[in-house]
Amino acid sequence: MVVPGDFYPSPGFSCRCRYLYVCLLAFVATQLLIFGAIFHRKCSYISWLWRGCAVRKSQCPLISPHLIGRFEVETYVPAWQTIIENYPMLQNGGRYQPADCEARHRVALIIPFRDRDIHLKIFLNNIHAFLMRQQLDYGIFVIDLEEGIPFNRALLLNVGFLEANKVHDYQCYIFHDVDLLPENDHNTYSCPEQPRHMSVAIDKMNYRLPYMTIFGGVSAMTREQMLTVNGYPNKFFGWGGEDDEMYNSDIVLCTQDQVPQHDRHSVHGRCGSVQNVGSPQKTRKPE
Repeated sequence: MVVPGDFYPSPGFSCRCRYLYVCLLAFVATQLLIFGAIFHRKCSYISWLWRGCAVRKSQCPLISPHLIGRFEVETYVPAWQTIIENYPMLQNGGRYQPADCEARHRVALIIPFRDRDIHLKIFLNNIHAFLMRQQLDYGIFVIDLEEGIPFNRALLLNVGFLEANKVHDYQCYIFHDVDLLPENDHNTYSCPEQPRHMSVAIDKMNYRLPYMTIFGGVSAMTREQMLTVNGYPNKFFGWGGEDDEMYNSDIVLCTQDQVPQHDRHSVHGRCGSVQNVGSPQKTRKPE
């Protein structure tokens, strides 16, 4: 026998249904709000496991408002802890991104290194402030060889290029000797359409080019250009040779004539040098 009252849920069951219904409505409303945020924010993903969104930043200006032009480089040797305290805004691995805008250039600095701790401390203490004023998204990669392996600058540059590619989507690669310090922040560390020689005037050379085809010291190339020439030649040990051969590669020779002559002697490309102490022995001099 069927009792009519059996068709109606108990009061407890009805309360649970209303509770679940309210929870479902709250969940759907929350997801809609989060979904709507993608029109104003940049989110890693949209889901009920939402972990937060970063507010979309406007692009940095073409010319950074923080540039100061010519400046005196700091040549004292700081302690590692001092460098860390001077730049608390750095991310792990020596990376930096502007806090108030989206950088126009993603740049990796590749530093060939061996037994130059003093140079490296001075370099890092100067270069971070220099790059931050240019509002770059950058990372610094210091590449060293194991003890006992003859120094090979080209090999270190190639390894640095490959390792930087694993970390971030860099557009531009600056191959930078550790004993050179830029003296003018209008010398923008970025990559134009052509490979670029950036240390055209060094103090110990009386701010003159030692020879017109030099491509060492500080040079800039894009990822595509490095892949086209298959990197630097690894056959040169010690300092020198690899940069001259890179200059003679098709991609550099075919574009050098497009670079205005005054850019090869620009005052913006002035660099100071740190006294060479314990540097690897040079095996080749420019002709």
